[in-house]
Amino acid sequence: MSWDLVLAVVRLIVAVLIAYAIVFVAALVNIVFERRVLGFLQDRLGPNRTGWQGILQSVADAFKMMGKEDFAPTAADKTMFTLAPIMVMIGAVAIQVVIPYTKGWTDQNLNVGLIYIVAITSFTVLSILLGGWASHNKYSLVGALRTAAQMVSYELPMILALLVVAMAAGSLSLNAVVAAQGSYRWFVFTMPFTFLLFFIASVAELNRGPFDLPESESELVAGYGTEYSGMRFGMFFLNEYAGMTIMSMVTVTLFLGGWQGPFANALVIHGVALVPLVWFLVKVYALVFVLVWIRLSVPRLQVDQLMGFAWKVLIPLGLVNILATAAVLLWAPHWKLAMAVYSWLALIAFVGLFDTLLRWRLKRQRRRVAVLT
Repeated sequence: MSWDLVLAVVRLIVAVLIAYAIVFVAALVNIVFERRVLGFLQDRLGPNRTGWQGILQSVADAFKMMGKEDFAPTAADKTMFTLAPIMVMIGAVAIQVVIPYTKGWTDQNLNVGLIYIVAITSFTVLSILLGGWASHNKYSLVGALRTAAQMVSYELPMILALLVVAMAAGSLSLNAVVAAQGSYRWFVFTMPFTFLLFFIASVAELNRGPFDLPESESELVAGYGTEYSGMRFGMFFLNEYAGMTIMSMVTVTLFLGGWQGPFANALVIHGVALVPLVWFLVKVYALVFVLVWIRLSVPRLQVDQLMGFAWKVLIPLGLVNILATAAVLLWAPHWKLAMAVYSWLALIAFVGLFDTLLRWRLKRQRRRVAVLT
């Protein structure tokens, strides 16, 4: 065996370990971050005992999780039951391959990066279905089916929003998307309506509140994870919190200019700029804060409202958004200005008319349903 092959294998192992380390560290950080932010917003302290200001609380929880009894139902498929929580982390790890963290640092500059993101996130749906089915429990199976229905439904408006980004950037490469947002011409400013559609769909993909029906313990006894305990449950739990950071990274890359910011070339080591990495992380955790804020502020939807919102609202709006974007790109002489005008008007109309149309629809439904007195 040649030394070049040995070095290639070692580099591969190190890269995989780093990718998994980023996922687990992000999950542990997000757990403490969310609990402290929720405590602040609810005017209470939150975890503040373990370590300085409670920063080691997630580490203590991880050791507690590893010490818990790890059992499986007698009738469960033991192999699939164990494989599901391992597979669920694949998406969060593999998606880092195409994320441009900073100037000069991208593992693989795939020319189909946007398609890769859509494809790799499907591992989560498959893992949850596998875990619910392998548990041999009707509650787990119902929870897994409901989760799959939700995630597949909200993948469609997400893909429609990604198509608009690809049309505006003229490429499927994430590096090209970041380059198209140079000079602070971020897509969140020129395409705010597309950003809103993508962000709503991404929150539903993460199974975060108010779209957290897959784990709604008041209805489904913790959903697909009912039979899981110990570290196997912990893998599902950590995936949600790691997903907050990974999905925020994708959103920052697509709409917030990625790593771009002031003093981008101030500190460069071996071709890798360090200051843009700081800007990238600041933007990412600003979005993580928004995710925590939304969870606290917006009540959980009913399952019929959840599915109806995807199929009756987001998907039609996504299709209309694609048609309007194509028309602007084809016929507008200054398409970026025209795109900004259209997208901001669409955003204002959506936000302003949403409550009015919802109330009108509810009144219409009440007229149709006979009320027994």
